[in-house]
Amino acid sequence: MARAATRTVRRVARPAPRKPVRRARRATYHHGDLARALVDAAVAIIDERGAEAFTLREAARRLGVNHRAAYRHFADKDALLAAVAEQGFRGLIDATRAQAAGLTEPAARLAAAARAYVAFAAEHPAHFRVMFAPRHNEGATRTLSGAAPFATVDALVAEAYALLEAEVRAGMASGAFAADAGPHPVIALWSAMHGLASLVLMKRVDVPPGRLGTWVDRIFERSLRGLR
Repeated sequence: MARAATRTVRRVARPAPRKPVRRARRATYHHGDLARALVDAAVAIIDERGAEAFTLREAARRLGVNHRAAYRHFADKDALLAAVAEQGFRGLIDATRAQAAGLTEPAARLAAAARAYVAFAAEHPAHFRVMFAPRHNEGATRTLSGAAPFATVDALVAEAYALLEAEVRAGMASGAFAADAGPHPVIALWSAMHGLASLVLMKRVDVPPGRLGTWVDRIFERSLRGLR
């Protein structure tokens, strides 16, 4: 009987079997999602520390993925920065078209384009800095064979320029602006828009809160006078 009691105690004291521990799964990315996430991570890093501090490994680390996975989508740092620039130019082009939608007067459409340009720089500083960084815009981006390693960026720059040029030429065709077959009027307006956007981005000019659009209109009006 004592043996039976002992056996009973042993059975009662036996610990319950442990449940298997489930490890939390790391977030995974389907094809195409990781590339977009890396671009977003790059923008966040550049916003915080600037383009010089950005690395492809850091972008991957923030997403909790091995850096080798990042290299499957982007060959190197420059390739990811080019993707940031591409995203930025597409956003700028879309914003410019949206601002001018519904306007018919040539000067009003160009003023809307200027507002969109400056506002984009103010609202998307990381994109804007990468879009116009020397690496993507100087002669160093061309290989000895003449090929452009950032061909998509170049094509989007050309599209943005063509959009501005089309507005200027339409104004000339309607008689709103003086005729000028050369590129100088377009380049002058682009220079004014870009210079103003850069000054706002660098906080070298004091813009009243909530008054950026009106402020840009008053300044850009002086550039439009040169077209008449």
